Amino acid sequence: MRTGVRGIAVAAAMVVALTGCGDGEGTEAVTGNDAVPGIAEGKQKVPPVTLDEAGMIKALPLSSELTHGTYGAGDPVLVQGAETAKACLDTLEVECPGVKTASKKDLALVGSSSDTGATFALFTFGTEEEAAAVLRTLEKHKKEFDGPSGRYTPVKVESGGADEWFAIERKDFVGVYMRIGTVLSYVITDDFGREGAEGAAQLQVGRLKVVAGGGDPDA
Repeated sequence: MRTGVRGIAVAAAMVVALTGCGDGEGTEAVTGNDAVPGIAEGKQKVPPVTLDEAGMIKALPLSSELTHGTYGAGDPVLVQGAETAKACLDTLEVECPGVKTASKKDLALVGSSSDTGATFALFTFGTEEEAAAVLRTLEKHKKEFDGPSGRYTPVKVESGGADEWFAIERKDFVGVYMRIGTVLSYVITDDFGREGAEGAAQLQVGRLKVVAGGGDPDA
């Protein structure tokens, strides 16, 4: 199943061309100070990508952007304040020091008795360093997790412009976990296949960067 981007393809492509893509493998998050460009080198940093509360909702993909099948619209959820840390822990299954705001949307295939669908979640942090640290902790947790359904397998995907990312697979599940500036993005898919999951991750990165840059991804 392929997942595409409608309306923001050109803008997202321009963003990708100007943005680094981790190590190109997508199987390991960058560790150490080099996880945030400019820290180790002592260079002056460009303000990192971030989102305000409205942007946290606007950046979540629309069901119409999933191009294979018809998906329910999905009701976006925004979490702020004291509940955010719990929402992040419940979703990522790791502690999230520094998390500020969370948003989430579930899109399910209409008329299907299967679990085919995708979940998109975003978490903003106070700094890039806080977001990067949580992503490293999350990657370690996923690699070590061994539940009733077995272990996750690291897989290679192209994020389409995230600062760092990793991806895992187990049976019909593929999860892509990314950091874009101060924002952590969590994209999980069921019955999409690896290619479809990659497309969903790229869709999320494209929308997020358009919104963070002050644009309208639906224009």
